[in-house]
Amino acid sequence: MSIYSKIRIIFFVSVLFVTAFFGASFYIQKGEHLREMQKRYVKTSRFIKKHYRQSKSYYKAPDFDLFLQESSFEPVVNEEKVRKIRKKAHLVTKRGVLRSKFKILRIKNQFYLSLEHPHFQLLLKDKQLSAPPWQLLGGYLLSLLFLLGLYFWLTRSLKPLKTLQRQIQKVAEGDLSVSVKSEQRDEIAEVANAFDDALRKLESLINSRQLFLRTIMHELKTPIGKGKLLNTFLKDEKLEEGYDAVFERLELLIEEFSKIEQMLSSSYALKLASYNAKDLVEQALELMIMNEAQIEEQVIIIKKEPLIVHTDFKLFALALKNLIDNAIKYAPDHKVTITITKESLILANKGLQFTETLDTYAKPFHGKDHGLGLGLYIVQNIMEILKLDLNYTYSNAENVFTISVPKEPR
Repeated sequence: MSIYSKIRIIFFVSVLFVTAFFGASFYIQKGEHLREMQKRYVKTSRFIKKHYRQSKSYYKAPDFDLFLQESSFEPVVNEEKVRKIRKKAHLVTKRGVLRSKFKILRIKNQFYLSLEHPHFQLLLKDKQLSAPPWQLLGGYLLSLLFLLGLYFWLTRSLKPLKTLQRQIQKVAEGDLSVSVKSEQRDEIAEVANAFDDALRKLESLINSRQLFLRTIMHELKTPIGKGKLLNTFLKDEKLEEGYDAVFERLELLIEEFSKIEQMLSSSYALKLASYNAKDLVEQALELMIMNEAQIEEQVIIIKKEPLIVHTDFKLFALALKNLIDNAIKYAPDHKVTITITKESLILANKGLQFTETLDTYAKPFHGKDHGLGLGLYIVQNIMEILKLDLNYTYSNAENVFTISVPKEPR
């Protein structure tokens, strides 16, 4: 769940709590108002009964009219009007006071006191109009505005975080040129600036590495070119052919280094197509610094079923070449068996079982006995780029590496 979703949930729950609080306050205030109204109506009813007993003329006496005026009541004397009011009005409450009954009637915001006595009936209009609870309503609206303002302030404060997330995604895709520098003074800006500083250092390191590798490759090409030129002056044809083969292998190695550098810097553009697995194996063997006699002696190819691989031809062959090279190097008999099946490419060599996981061996500079330990690191990176699975098992005293090929391209 994103942080924006959490803020929305908190905002929604806060609105519910505020609404519940003011709703409860409104009903409490309404109940209090109704109780106060009932007290006033009971007091009025008792006064009318007392006045009736004393004077038998309840609405014509001066003190009676004065009391009604002070109590904010007005008698309704028109009988037709009385009937209409009793018919249309909504009954709010009713109760008995001694032998009489009184009812509180309501039409919209107008209240009436209906008094029923065995000897008389009286309808009084309440001149105190029921005013809406403006204070509660105002408090509720102000609370909602405060919560709404807080919500927009929080989401606006977190907007740089969303921008930072988009920029980090670009970095993950290989674009190190993005800048996440921020001029703000909050914690998000501190994180963004720290990340930008780390990004600039990383970019500098990568540029330094690329410059270093390209300089080495350039400097190696110069003596190779001179060597090939001088080789043409040799009179011994056998020696000339041998040197030519060495220079060609060196050029292949430089080209391989170039591909690895592009791959690791995420600047390599994949050229995906469907290829026969046998052709990929043959291309990998061509990259090996071995003559045909050595290949025939040390590499056994078993084709059980045809296999089509949707991949980058040069990159896949480079990974396969490193796997074959490692298998031959570490096998006691210096041999490798390559089996082509319907769904996978399997490389097996005799030797001791891995003492650690494949991921550990695939770390750069892991090797302790021979070489730099970059072979499996290069293979694993190429498999990730090509979206293929490389698995390791140990069976029948053999190390088995399986490249699983999906039926449909990922």
